[in-house]
Amino acid sequence: MTTLVRTTAPAEAPITLSEAKAQIRVDHNEEDVLIQHYIDAATSLLDGPAGLLGRCLVTQSWQMNVDALAGPVHLPFPDTVIDEAKFSDGDGEDVPYRREMCGQRPVLIPLQGRGRTAVISFTSGYGAPQDVPATLRQAILLLIAHWYDNREAVTIGAAGAALPMAVDALIAPSRLQWI
Repeated sequence: MTTLVRTTAPAEAPITLSEAKAQIRVDHNEEDVLIQHYIDAATSLLDGPAGLLGRCLVTQSWQMNVDALAGPVHLPFPDTVIDEAKFSDGDGEDVPYRREMCGQRPVLIPLQGRGRTAVISFTSGYGAPQDVPATLRQAILLLIAHWYDNREAVTIGAAGAALPMAVDALIAPSRLQWI
């Protein structure tokens, strides 16, 4: 069994409340909580292992625990720095490993032993909020504006779409490709 746990959340969202308010042309504070929810929802839609991008936006720390390792460990995100990796054999002895790349993602390969376990701590993300590519920041802003203007799940008489078309185009180049 493999578990993946975020140990340190990003310090900031990729978009500030003032940036979101400028996008949707709001100059009052009455809806700040609602707008912050839209920022959080748009970020969650794209970020992390369940996000559409399959990668982290703003720097965050993760730990992967593998109970019964049968081969190489593919880390889930590109833009990853391994903070610590420990592989153990069935007797609890440390096992050496090597690092390779598989497409955009790092892979750790234990070099010996059976019945291995692994605990890997790593940091992923583009860096600070301003380091997130402009296309992804713009996609988040478009989602916020779309949700702000369309507060219902369905609008009668309007053509529906799961995401505004421009969002798909903006995030497509940054989506993690699984090989």
